[in-house]
Amino acid sequence: MDTSKKYTAFAFLLLPIVIFYGFSVAYSTNIPWFDDIENIPYFLSGLLDSQSWHQRVEAFLRPNNEHRVLSARLIVYLTYLMTNEINFRALALAGNLTVLGIFSLIGRAYLKNNVQPLHLIPAAFFIFNLQFYSMTFMTIMSLQYQLIICEVFLSLYLLIKPTRLSFGGAILTAILGTFSMGNGLMVWPTGALLLLYLGQRPRLITWLIIGILAIVGYFSGYAFVQGNDEGFSYFFQHPLKVIIGFFAFAGGILDWFPRAPFEKRMVLPVVGGVFIVCFFLFYTFGVMSISARWRTLFSSKFTKFYLRIPYFRNLELCWGAFWVGCFVYLLITGALVVFFRTRFDYQLILWATYKIYPGTLMAITAILLLQILAPMRQKFGLIPVLSASLLSWSSSYWYFVPQVQHDQKQRLAFAFNQQRNGVGLGAEKNSAFAKFIVAALDSAEHKGFYKLPEPLIDPQEKDIEKMLRNSTLKLPTTSVKVDNQATTVVITNEIIEYTEGKSMGAFISLTSPTYFHLFSVPAKQVFHNPQKGFLIHCPKGVLYNETYQIGVWIVQNTGNQLFRTGQSVTIN
Repeated sequence: MDTSKKYTAFAFLLLPIVIFYGFSVAYSTNIPWFDDIENIPYFLSGLLDSQSWHQRVEAFLRPNNEHRVLSARLIVYLTYLMTNEINFRALALAGNLTVLGIFSLIGRAYLKNNVQPLHLIPAAFFIFNLQFYSMTFMTIMSLQYQLIICEVFLSLYLLIKPTRLSFGGAILTAILGTFSMGNGLMVWPTGALLLLYLGQRPRLITWLIIGILAIVGYFSGYAFVQGNDEGFSYFFQHPLKVIIGFFAFAGGILDWFPRAPFEKRMVLPVVGGVFIVCFFLFYTFGVMSISARWRTLFSSKFTKFYLRIPYFRNLELCWGAFWVGCFVYLLITGALVVFFRTRFDYQLILWATYKIYPGTLMAITAILLLQILAPMRQKFGLIPVLSASLLSWSSSYWYFVPQVQHDQKQRLAFAFNQQRNGVGLGAEKNSAFAKFIVAALDSAEHKGFYKLPEPLIDPQEKDIEKMLRNSTLKLPTTSVKVDNQATTVVITNEIIEYTEGKSMGAFISLTSPTYFHLFSVPAKQVFHNPQKGFLIHCPKGVLYNETYQIGVWIVQNTGNQLFRTGQSVTIN
């Protein structure tokens, strides 16, 4: 490859990476949400209040739902030691950098075979994808899902190295991963298969002993709160549905039409999942057939078929084991998610947070497939593989950029409601969780390491409540339609015009004698300005039982506007 082609390939490789991190930084907020509260400010407050080493260890290892999150809490604590505060944007960036860690490990292993760097481009578009946007923009998720894949891959990478230092590093990384997320437990059976294949019995015995101890330690004092035993009942009642769900999960990065009816939406992911699983079996049989230790399990014709393929003929056993290990870990994790989660909601098989798993699966499949093809066929193979990766990447930005933009403003509005009303960051009114959030944030502010930012939306936010409550102040008026439903208040308007943007948009205000709420209006016409009219759902779970006057606040770079509507809604 000449110099100009190398630079062009490098530019295409950097494109999805630069856009992914630029976008993630631009739209992240220094605001906690839901599980962030327990794992970050509440954890750090408890740690700072600890009086003994036992209490400090307990703070790091205390389970959150069904996971221990040691790595995330270590990052939080190290951030605090360096800066004396916690910043959710910085923490989310730290978590999102592990996506680069995953790609770097895959790329490093791939380039060991003196191959075309050009073939890493599809992998980059599959991995640096916006389909898992909800994980990218929720701090604790960014410090869990992708981080655990990075830790497991690093452990497997070190495990195939011959030195004792690398083996020790693999064990330490595996232990860290085990206590950083429940999915990390799968590193032990995966690593055991890898060592068994390589015939490293002393290491295998050591690995199994330490793995058993780590797993026992993980479940020590562990509360099974999700009723996972019901997953077995669900599987036996719907075996075919669960199996199809597994294939859809594995090929989920081909979820190009997320707004389509679910039955149609999952067709491409199912096809992609079948392809990935078939390729995994093909590749695994190839890796086994080149090993003198394992080829006796197959017929001579079967072995000769693989040995006629230059890739397998030249493949080092350790790298074949690494790739199979990556496949096994991702597929086992996917199977567990589908097995235990589909009983809650079948559509979770294509849930945005999980998409890092199929994205990584497809990336590995793509680069190995291109590597296996004969040199003359690689150019033709690159076209459909690159096309699929570009479609996955571009469709993710087309569908989810507006969602991310709205989510950012919605979270800012909810944070405003948390400041003003004591509820808004994931809890419902009068719940124990709502009280927990208030206590955790008060403790963080008292200890001086975190406070909700001000202003959250716009400097005018501190004045609009006073303006709306001032009956003598003449404000422009507009009309809205109100539909007071069981769980939400639907408010629509057909005439107001405004420009939608990163720091611009429309907000509904609900003012009662005691409370004042803001809710962000989603764009009515995606990728189109100016907007005309709006439709918004205001969740009643955060609204106390009072009568609210409805207002409209338009935030624009050219000047804000505040409207009265003369209409109200009563929450019972």
